[in-house]
Amino acid sequence: MYLCPVCGREAFVEPPYFDDGSPSFEMCECGFEFGFDDSPDASSEAVEGVELNWIRWRRRLIDTATRSPSELAELERRLYRIGRRLAFDLLDVPTEKTGEQAVDGNPH
Repeated sequence: MYLCPVCGREAFVEPPYFDDGSPSFEMCECGFEFGFDDSPDASSEAVEGVELNWIRWRRRLIDTATRSPSELAELERRLYRIGRRLAFDLLDVPTEKTGEQAVDGNPH
């Protein structure tokens, strides 16, 4: 499984992009879709790059997760796997090893 670069969910069965550069077009539960949301050629609202997409999508993720302590804890666990954490004010900040993905919640 591949992790969503926006929410950290194990959402993708196929790699986000194939060897020839074509996107998988798989969509995560958070709404992010490779080849669409990260490709200005596909959508006028798209932005390139993981960091810009995180900025674009984070408010929705945080607003949804703050409905319950367990949802917030789950989001924090998933974000840690993709090198993100929430600060005390629920704004995201990079972890020390930004961009490093983890397996089963443990960083490599």
